[in-house]
Amino acid sequence: MFILHRLALFLLFYSSVIAATEHSPNRTFALSLKQAPLISTLQTLAQQQDVNLVLDDSLKGHINLHLKQTSFEQVLQAVGKIHQLEIENVNGDYFVSPRQNSSSSSVSTVETALESILKLQTVNIPLRHAKAAELIQSLTGGNGSFLSSHGSISFDERSNSLIIQEKSENIASLRKVITSLDQPARQVLIEARIVTISDESLRELGVRWGLFEPSGQSHRIAGSLNTNGFAEIDNNLNINFGSEHSNAASVSLQIAKINSRLLDLELTALERENNVNIIASPRLLTTNKRSASIKQGTEIPYVVNNSRNETQSVEFRDAVLGLDVTPHISHDNTILLDLMISQNSPGSSVAYGNQQMTTIDKQEIQTQVFARHGETIVLGGVFHDTLVNGENKVPLLGDIPGAKRLFGNESKRYAKRELVIFVTPHIVDQQQNHPHAVTGHPTRPFRYGF
Repeated sequence: MFILHRLALFLLFYSSVIAATEHSPNRTFALSLKQAPLISTLQTLAQQQDVNLVLDDSLKGHINLHLKQTSFEQVLQAVGKIHQLEIENVNGDYFVSPRQNSSSSSVSTVETALESILKLQTVNIPLRHAKAAELIQSLTGGNGSFLSSHGSISFDERSNSLIIQEKSENIASLRKVITSLDQPARQVLIEARIVTISDESLRELGVRWGLFEPSGQSHRIAGSLNTNGFAEIDNNLNINFGSEHSNAASVSLQIAKINSRLLDLELTALERENNVNIIASPRLLTTNKRSASIKQGTEIPYVVNNSRNETQSVEFRDAVLGLDVTPHISHDNTILLDLMISQNSPGSSVAYGNQQMTTIDKQEIQTQVFARHGETIVLGGVFHDTLVNGENKVPLLGDIPGAKRLFGNESKRYAKRELVIFVTPHIVDQQQNHPHAVTGHPTRPFRYGF
């Protein structure tokens, strides 16, 4: 079979190649081949043209050609283009081998990747203040990552440290970023006084209801302007809901700001005169943008019937006095407070089937206010009508049995008292020796609870 192939090629070239006395690779000839073996064809061509040709052992395949007025070098270029061959002419000698461009590129890419990986440095960075899991989100999340394409980062929760694999030239910049983020969170001490007080006593404290902007300037409401820096809006915000019941209450949020330096002394003095009832004085210490809460009260059980399997279960509802707060400190030390203050207490009993259910009287204030460090925000608008029994009599004579009505009388009246919450935030500066405030304003010692 091999001999027949050689014979066919010889006859083909003999009929198609123009004879000449001088052999040259640039001599033109016509060539037509169909499914001819690649190696045999090139070798026969080189012999006919008296050209030195070196072929790579890995060459294989067949060729189909139909060329007119072509040369040996043009045939090599055409075959090389079709079969992705590398043709090299060295002093008239032709070397034919498969192209290595794609493989070389892949090898080069792998070598570059290996070289980059070999240059990676592993460092362990312990954190003092921030949580490692949260800091990773800042370094890798968002619009981009601080790591290179070959870098990686993980964390060890037990030691609260970051484990980074990165190029040595990027480690220093990563350390700077991590140091700037690993800062202690600022703390806020929230002082609250929850009291019930009469309108007269509230005015004695210097509270005048107004609505404030975050800058401390007031809004002008209904054309009413006062010289103390805010517009009085008590007639606009305070809405009393009429009721014939003695325990009727009305709710409308009102906001004011007062000087808190003498607030504790004034409240104590009013409490001794029975003009103020201090319900609770909770204090909370929390970090910036972290919620904190404190509650005290009871849980009221309720029997719940399950209609599917005809069983009963007990659920509990809170009847508590509580304070929930989330502070947000701005760059100018203004504090945004998300406040939720509740005074829920057991109410009257209601018959439900064969059971007596206890209602819950809810009094809640939920708001968002701005305050400066050490500034007191006053929240009000929850009113109670309390029945007050009074007795007027002449000393000694009014105590004589049977003559009591002659020398004295009894009276009953409804006194309106308001639930007022005084909230004072203090930014705690860890650089100061004083544990309570940045400016060192005197405050009471810590007292957690109610």
